[in-house]
Amino acid sequence: MSDQLQNFLLLTVLSLTYSHSLRRIERLRRAVVLDRIPDMLGIWTFAGSMLLPAPLIVALVMLVNLGEWPSRRAVGNGRPLKYTVSTAGTTASCVAASYVLHHPALGAFDIPAAVLTFWALNIGIVAILIRASGSRNVWRMVSAVPHVQLVEVGTQFLGAGLGLAMLWHQATALAALPILFAVHLGSLRHVVEVEDAFDEVTGLWSETAWRVQAQQRLDDARGHVALLMIDPDEAGQECLIMQTIAPGLGPSDLLGRYATRQVVVLILVGRSEAGPFLAAGFRADLATGGVQAALGCATTADSELEALLIEAMSDLMSRRAAAGVNRNW
Repeated sequence: MSDQLQNFLLLTVLSLTYSHSLRRIERLRRAVVLDRIPDMLGIWTFAGSMLLPAPLIVALVMLVNLGEWPSRRAVGNGRPLKYTVSTAGTTASCVAASYVLHHPALGAFDIPAAVLTFWALNIGIVAILIRASGSRNVWRMVSAVPHVQLVEVGTQFLGAGLGLAMLWHQATALAALPILFAVHLGSLRHVVEVEDAFDEVTGLWSETAWRVQAQQRLDDARGHVALLMIDPDEAGQECLIMQTIAPGLGPSDLLGRYATRQVVVLILVGRSEAGPFLAAGFRADLATGGVQAALGCATTADSELEALLIEAMSDLMSRRAAAGVNRNW
């Protein structure tokens, strides 16, 4: 087997393994900023540009993006055409960068020139697509978040370092995993700090961030899941609700905000009857604590979050109607 084919297989396997292993972090990272962040796949694709011929570069880019697609789809509601066009743009940028890398006239400046070529061509394709969509604010949309462009360029240089290391010994590709993992975690921390990942009043996860984590819990659940939705009678009682129900919560229970002022809690339970039992206990805690709030509960072994939320909301509204309380939703 040739060295080029070995490099192709090694980069493909590592990229797919990495994308699958860090799908939780990637989904949360994307959900918090509504999918508008760099994909950080350049460490694999740019290394491929250094080591592979054009046909294998094309195959590598397609497979790398295919491995990351589930995380993008879970947050961005699909949009396969947009993702296909984006992948095509990345492919063209990688092939162009490969041509620059192997141009003898550049000498020691081949890697910076290739990174610049990749960045310029990729951002140029994005600008053309934005303009073709009818938007006139092309420059504003492309340059709105400077740190995103810095992350993109930094990832290309990491890919260049990986390519140089693999030229020395192919096994050094394994060293890219902890490096990229650290970059991924650092990006997640930055995103959580600067974006609206948490609710300002309660400190809980925002609805968007809670949803993506809740869906992941449902996908991984081996048993039933209970979802509790607590709706206070008056605004401003969210923190009091948290203080009241805190003794009954476990470290793995996922709390967040929902809609205007509801608090939602996702709890893994062993049996379907455990959900109503827990709900009755939390209602008693709220009554004891003097908190005026309605609590709806849904329990399911299904993996569909939206259906679970609708069922919990329906239970909450039914209990309010039975108590003669009307709320404008």
